[in-house]
Amino acid sequence: MMPRHTTPDLDATDRRILTILQRDARIPNTELADEIGLTPAPTLRRVRRLEEEGVIHRYVALLDPKLVNRDLMVMVRVTLDKQTKQGFEDFADKMRARPEVLECYLCLGDTDYLLKVCVADLDAYQNFLVEVLAAIPGVRNTDSTIIVKQEKYTTSLPLD
Repeated sequence: MMPRHTTPDLDATDRRILTILQRDARIPNTELADEIGLTPAPTLRRVRRLEEEGVIHRYVALLDPKLVNRDLMVMVRVTLDKQTKQGFEDFADKMRARPEVLECYLCLGDTDYLLKVCVADLDAYQNFLVEVLAAIPGVRNTDSTIIVKQEKYTTSLPLD
């Protein structure tokens, strides 16, 4: 895998492959090759290279939260008492270990961290807030926003 600071050269064919794989990561190589206008062997080589370079770092199945009893989505802004390297590392480690935390971002500005939390219901969120977030030393403040309706959701990065 390439170091994160090295940006691989992506030509138009690489970008087309990535766009298609973001839409359907399970597309058979032969269909992918047909869509980009190459034969299967060079298509597979390109995909493998993109994986080796870290451009593609994993494949996942995207689930419908409602169908797996995770109906409540909450965005949580977290402010720490002190902005120290150790405080940031400790908080991030704790969030990485929590399955209900889908995303965790270190931020600049008034908010130190922005979390995307997915739980079954309000009781589950209250438990997470009180038993997990409020129990972490150094957490000064939390501000929660409950998501009512998702208007857009994508995992695809624009490659134009």
